[in-house]
Amino acid sequence: AVLAAAICIIVGMDSEGGEVARLLREPTTIAPQALASALEALAKSRDVQLVYRSDLVHDRRTNGASGVLTLDEALTQLLSGTGLMYQYLDHDAITILRTP
Repeated sequence: AVLAAAICIIVGMDSEGGEVARLLREPTTIAPQALASALEALAKSRDVQLVYRSDLVHDRRTNGASGVLTLDEALTQLLSGTGLMYQYLDHDAITILRTP
């Protein structure tokens, strides 16, 4: 239970690059897979920080994301059909939440 409630923080992002990273379109190819590993891949490739409870993504899968995408477009594709959404905490941190 403690592990399931733990917060996962993936990869760091410098505070000055947050807004720029959000708007840039980059080639993105993330295959269908476990959502946690897909989010980690996106965080590493975009140098962003994602914060979420591990139990929230543990058993979920994504259909992936592909194309020349902004960060918002990539996150939207990854989270499509998962019952989850994302929200910016500030300009350099994003959290994954249940869709209301």
